[in-house]
Amino acid sequence: MLPGLDGIGVCRAIRAESTNATTPILMITARDGEADTVLGLESGADDYLAKPFGVRELMARITAVTRRHDRRGAAGAAGGVVSAAGLTLDPERRRLTVRGAEVELTRQEFDLLLLLAARPGIVYSRAALLQQVWHEDTFVTERTVDAVISRLRRKVERDPADPELLLTAWGIGYKFADGRD
Repeated sequence: MLPGLDGIGVCRAIRAESTNATTPILMITARDGEADTVLGLESGADDYLAKPFGVRELMARITAVTRRHDRRGAAGAAGGVVSAAGLTLDPERRRLTVRGAEVELTRQEFDLLLLLAARPGIVYSRAALLQQVWHEDTFVTERTVDAVISRLRRKVERDPADPELLLTAWGIGYKFADGRD
């Protein structure tokens, strides 16, 4: 509800390969419906706060968002390598190793797997995955996500028909197994 601008669009623009793509974003808005919250978070916001709110809550959310950002920054400074369940993803070299063997991936496959594996257990909707991996590419649909997940399963799962790593959250999207699945 910004004058002449849409906060969702601004958030997406910041996240879409800009120099500020990793800047923490706390969306403050008058829209308090569940759909509005989900849309705000899926557009790239790290947290969402609806009016009215107290100053203490605002300060606590700012502290939490910056703490999470600082942890991610420290992990990135340590090389950014993600290791989980027999997979090792090296973003700087764009290299995937599965149970000791190097596996070739397309750009979208690598980016999608890195996004999911870096946050195990977090469910991403197809729309959120499209936004974060394909950005504003107008020639892809939510079914594109399904096709790439299917290809990834053939490359990283022991049995692609019975996945243990790349899991479907029925009716929502996908997540990487977090050990409790």
